Amino acid sequence: MTLDLARRIIVPAVTVASLVALEMCLPPGAEGQCPRPGSYWKCPVTERPGEPRPGGLTARVQARYSHTQSDPDQPTWLVRDDRAGYDDYNTRRLRLAWSHQPSDDLLVFAQIRRDWGADEFEWHDLYATWSGLDWGNLTVGQMMTPFDRQFMTSDVKLPVAERPRSSILLIPNRDIGALLHGTSDDGCVGWYAGLYLGNGKNELDATGDPISVARLEWLATENLNVGANWALNKETRTSTFRKLVSRNGDPLGLAELYRDRQVDEEAWGLDAIWREGPTSVWAGYNEKGISASGHRGVTASGCYAQLSRFVPCSGAEDKLELVGGWEEFDPGAAAPRLEARWLTLGANYHIEGCARQVRLQYVHRDEAVGEVDNDTVLLQYDHIFK
Repeated sequence: MTLDLARRIIVPAVTVASLVALEMCLPPGAEGQCPRPGSYWKCPVTERPGEPRPGGLTARVQARYSHTQSDPDQPTWLVRDDRAGYDDYNTRRLRLAWSHQPSDDLLVFAQIRRDWGADEFEWHDLYATWSGLDWGNLTVGQMMTPFDRQFMTSDVKLPVAERPRSSILLIPNRDIGALLHGTSDDGCVGWYAGLYLGNGKNELDATGDPISVARLEWLATENLNVGANWALNKETRTSTFRKLVSRNGDPLGLAELYRDRQVDEEAWGLDAIWREGPTSVWAGYNEKGISASGHRGVTASGCYAQLSRFVPCSGAEDKLELVGGWEEFDPGAAAPRLEARWLTLGANYHIEGCARQVRLQYVHRDEAVGEVDNDTVLLQYDHIFK
């Protein structure tokens, strides 16, 4: 066995073994529950109307060792493992969250983070939800926008360790604003409508047009939930798609127009999730139209499908989860370098629900119309302390 191969196998194995040993020495916490079949909704904010519960502090650590093939033409995807020849350990996520419910109708939630590559903590979420309205709830503050189930779901509860490109690059990200949300009396329809400042996280500048975001969910059957999403970002000041093209050489010729706030972005999408016993299927499609005066315009799109199934392991039915995922991303005309097809295969071992789990996954990354292969092998450990 060569030294390089030994390092790639032994180092991650020792890292995860050490982390697992550490968590066994710590006091047991509340079990993190994975989503289960049935009637549930995916609200972008924490909500507990009419159910007073003690709040408290939650800590989350995500440790990862990964190896990515080296290719100098690799695009920048705004993810942690997108550097050519990346081969190292990193603390991918470090989050501290606090919630408090002083009354039946009021919930306060705050979360700070210091993720990989950051020098200090920053506010990630900071909002209050009031459920005193007869017809719904009102949330004000910094929060996730209600667009795409994969984006709104904590990644510890997703079958695949990396969200699809379209669920990151084509939709509105966290922002400061107000969200109205609720469900129908029969529990078959969920609705969300929000207005946001449009500057991204931790920016209070109220000048310019707000971002409008809306989502509608339908519980088609006990185990099938379907969502439709729409967003309008006029005179775009910030967006993840803008970051994508600016960090990859501006192949669409939009950098100057973005700087002058002459770009309008309109996005829509569909998503669905189906669960039956130990099997879950996630699927979605997102599309964004980028328009500006004097520019030909761009339509970027992406789709994904993910499958997971729990299989018996050492007498347990809910420990070993086999997963697979497929996605395509098309950034629009004149940017073939940013086209991508990713295929993921792997397994998740749930020590205690989704709150303590180990992931081993292989991602085949076919990029730049097949000219770039940047396959990634990752070993990740998630731990939520309560």
